[in-house]
Amino acid sequence: MSLEFDNIFEAVVEEGSEASDLQTRSDLMIVVRDIINAKKWSQTEAAEQMGLTQPRVSDLVNGRIEKFSIDKLMNCLYRIGYRFKPTYSNGQLSMDVQTVKAA
Repeated sequence: MSLEFDNIFEAVVEEGSEASDLQTRSDLMIVVRDIINAKKWSQTEAAEQMGLTQPRVSDLVNGRIEKFSIDKLMNCLYRIGYRFKPTYSNGQLSMDVQTVKAA
């Protein structure tokens, strides 16, 4: 017998929507961490850019998923210059990433 999952979080939660939420948060955390690394920011610099404390940045880069909502992660991304722009046309949902001038 083998188990197969499209989303690893499906193995640990019963609801598909909860697994999707966890996967989205995980994906966003990885992207924010990768941006921090690419910009060579210290955790203190990243905290300043995102409006967080340094311990919160530590939680983020160390994958403490339970400490972040999708909303919070989207706000972090916006503060460092990115936003997602979803569009729906002809039965297709797509998502573009736009750069924004950080506030």
